[in-house]
Amino acid sequence: MFIGVEQTQGSPLPNLTGLVFHEDRSGFLSGALAALTTQTHRVAALGEAKFIDPMRRYCDGFQAGVKYIDPGVNVTVTYREGPQEKLFDDVDWGQTAAMRVVHEGADGLFAAGGGTADAVLETAAQQKVTVIGAETDPYTRITELRPWLITSAINNIHAGIRELIGLKRAGKFPSGNYFGQTRLAPFHELEHQISPGSKDRLNQIIKGIENGSIKTGIPWSENSSPYQIP
Repeated sequence: MFIGVEQTQGSPLPNLTGLVFHEDRSGFLSGALAALTTQTHRVAALGEAKFIDPMRRYCDGFQAGVKYIDPGVNVTVTYREGPQEKLFDDVDWGQTAAMRVVHEGADGLFAAGGGTADAVLETAAQQKVTVIGAETDPYTRITELRPWLITSAINNIHAGIRELIGLKRAGKFPSGNYFGQTRLAPFHELEHQISPGSKDRLNQIIKGIENGSIKTGIPWSENSSPYQIP
């Protein structure tokens, strides 16, 4: 039996499960939080190449979350365009793109896409701009982000693997795609900046996403591949 983490399955095989995620949902929550905390009414999302479906889901979800809270907040979404050899590791682009949106007045910045996103977050934090990570929580990995990292959009890979191992032991190992949990990381050192009302609003959104009353972004497609290069 095999588990392919973030590997979308097309034609299912009985001994292979793709652990995949609704990135648009955690992106939506991130956008909602950005809209609830912005002072300049201008926020931004920066992501790796647009042809990578999880990047689009993160950023589309972020944009939708911002507009759900306040249609008047200006939100921009920018995807990296550059050489394939720098995919997920384009530090120069990340730094330049981050400085651009900061100079345009954004005081909340979301970034997704490996080392490219790390460069975005680090540059924005150096400019004392609140940042939101994606995929994993960089709080312990990039310590200089801590004073400015308000949360991260998380794919709970560990929990998903544990669930699939449990299903295997119970003789119920699924084939095809298995959706893992998405959530926001803890607010860490910026907990005090999130008002009780904002936390209540986020909890209401979580319930709306779970019951289907809130649509979070582009639909998830089984025919897409997270790393398919055109």
